[in-house]
Amino acid sequence: MRVIVRKRVVVPRRFALAVRIGSVVLALLAVAVIFHAYGVNPFDVYRSIFFNAFGTKVGLTETIVRMMPLLLVSAGLALVFKTGFWNIGAEGQLLVGAMAAYVVARTFPDAPPIALIPSMFLVGFAAGAAWGIPPAVLKAKLNVNDVISTLMLYYVIYWVFQHLIHGPWKAREKVGQLTYGGFAHTEIISKNAWLPVIGETRIHWPTLVLSVLAAVGVYVFLNYTTAGYEMKVVGDNPEAARAAGISYLRTVTLAMIISGGLAGLAGVGEFAGIQHRFTPEFLSGYGFTGIITAWLGGVNPIGLLIANFLFGGLLVGGQYIMIDYKLPIGVVDMFNGAILFFVLAGDFLLRYRIQIRR
Repeated sequence: MRVIVRKRVVVPRRFALAVRIGSVVLALLAVAVIFHAYGVNPFDVYRSIFFNAFGTKVGLTETIVRMMPLLLVSAGLALVFKTGFWNIGAEGQLLVGAMAAYVVARTFPDAPPIALIPSMFLVGFAAGAAWGIPPAVLKAKLNVNDVISTLMLYYVIYWVFQHLIHGPWKAREKVGQLTYGGFAHTEIISKNAWLPVIGETRIHWPTLVLSVLAAVGVYVFLNYTTAGYEMKVVGDNPEAARAAGISYLRTVTLAMIISGGLAGLAGVGEFAGIQHRFTPEFLSGYGFTGIITAWLGGVNPIGLLIANFLFGGLLVGGQYIMIDYKLPIGVVDMFNGAILFFVLAGDFLLRYRIQIRR
């Protein structure tokens, strides 16, 4: 008996959609076994997640709040994945974008919002893009593994961040006549740097607009520009791209500039729109979760919107089931891992045809 694996030339859209939906369903069934092992009814848990995420006004708005950074991150990741480059360090690019925005807000606290907020987004994009360039150059010039380099750069900036909030950036608390270094957090930025929100929700509309534009823009860029076409050629067949005179260094670097920049925008939105200060727990894992939604949604803007909206709801609903069913956070995080595992397995079926011959 022989197992023959052949690359598919064409993947029908219906087949691709069926595989992705099937991957999520299998993941939910696998996690249901874990819920059962904890002595809770999986159907009750899933019903609770759905109701708390989409069945109430608060839950729905919070789902959108979590969708926005995910959409920005996943749009950039979906683009760079098309080049065959594995950017696993979007969490670091998000963080460096937020840190750059903090520097701008701290340096110009009295600047008018109309100038300060766009400046924060521009600097955040530039910082995230800059943090994405070194892995692209290392891959193109020295064939350094892109998974390792992007992930390791996340840890570099993470520990730089921890040093800053425990040292130079740590807020100085005043109690009576005494001034001392308090807990490991920065001062709250001036309200001029706060992003405007919709009504009484936490939906900061500048980030919402940017995230939707990013999803649409990535689709248009990839399908209707020469640079986007070159990215797809590099991802499908690097040797053919090289023979056609397409620069691998230029193509992958541009993809990482866009991917890292969009992650940086997500960091600015999370910092200036939600938290307004840095704490050791600033990061929420959007850079890693965006890997899953990028695979689920691809570069299709509708697919990205749906995938990130549903995953935003999963993050919101997961907080409720920890309280309602007294489940550890690890069980909730297992959702992400299970879905990613099954989605990657499904993607293998999309790329390759498996035949068994005797």
